[in-house]
Amino acid sequence: MTMKTYDFIIAGGGASGLSLAYYLSLSSLSNSNVLIIDKDRKNKNDRTWGFWTNQKTAFDPIVHLKFDKLEFHSSTFSKSFDLADYRYNVIRGIDFYQMIKNHLVDFPNVEFLNASITGFQEETEGAIVHTDLGNFKAKWVFSSIFDEKEIVEAAKSKLYLRQHFKGWFVRSDKPVFDTNTFRMFDFRTPQHGLMRFFYVIPSSPTEALVEYTLFSEHLLEKPLYDEAIRHYLADVLNITNYTIQEEEFGVIPMTNYVFPVTRGKHIVQIGSAGGSSKPSSGYTFLRILKHTQKIAQALEEGRSPVISANSSSRYRFFDSVLLNILKNEGYRSERIFTILFKNNTIRHIFNFLDEEGGLANDLKIITSLPPWPFLKSTVDIIRCQKI
Repeated sequence: MTMKTYDFIIAGGGASGLSLAYYLSLSSLSNSNVLIIDKDRKNKNDRTWGFWTNQKTAFDPIVHLKFDKLEFHSSTFSKSFDLADYRYNVIRGIDFYQMIKNHLVDFPNVEFLNASITGFQEETEGAIVHTDLGNFKAKWVFSSIFDEKEIVEAAKSKLYLRQHFKGWFVRSDKPVFDTNTFRMFDFRTPQHGLMRFFYVIPSSPTEALVEYTLFSEHLLEKPLYDEAIRHYLADVLNITNYTIQEEEFGVIPMTNYVFPVTRGKHIVQIGSAGGSSKPSSGYTFLRILKHTQKIAQALEEGRSPVISANSSSRYRFFDSVLLNILKNEGYRSERIFTILFKNNTIRHIFNFLDEEGGLANDLKIITSLPPWPFLKSTVDIIRCQKI
């Protein structure tokens, strides 16, 4: 049998795979033969992406919600922040999938295949993707396939946590939500030695996504997520009469493991599998867009698309120090984040988290925080060689 060959194969049709296909279609490579493989048809709203930005993006037309104010709450400090020239945007997964698929209809050289990927094979002049519906070859393969067991095994000598969250889209019988303000952190929930907080995204005065988020090594038993959300709705938001419209659950890796850029000479990692998730926060969406845009530009210019999405060594160090605290002394997280938001402007915080503020901004953030936990953590990760 003749194996069908493409210019590019994209293994995984999520945010990173579809955004790469989108940017390729906007380049001089728009006539390239592209195959996008995913076992899921991406016809459901399976996730929600939230991100702050002060720049326009290609996906502004599908922003579902936007906010110009942010709330922070802990047991000792509460404040509402004006985001100035920033906006916090929320994009629904289904809108993202549909926008790109509708765009790619005009490019008949782009094919979609619903199949399970069973493996990859490096070749001299390209790579082969094995699926349950056959094998396909391309000069370049871009994979967002994330095998957590494989990563955990590879990261044994590093720090590895999970950001796991359960969210309810609730409708209250009374108006309780401010549609101009999203709640980024609300620590007013029992911490039990770990970093736990709520995230609230209102879509109307009576509707919101209320999400319970934890940073820890292990997931909770499923009923515990729902129990925490019920208590938060009743005890903090004073909502007792409501209906659950939808639910979502997710897990994001948080590790200082340096993700490999490739799985082979012609197999490039993208998405979380390529290091696009920021280790200390899990923020991924804008980092994916920046990474896939760089890859498309490199291909257009005839350069190698082997480009790392991992943070620089300086920010990997900062992330490692915080991850070590969250892993071993998670009870400190509420105080640390309270001090961070109490002593800094939103611009300084966002610039630091975006890794774009420069050394002066970094020092401003670092010196605003309590020194002892970070000094102790620094000594620990150096001693244990966890950097």
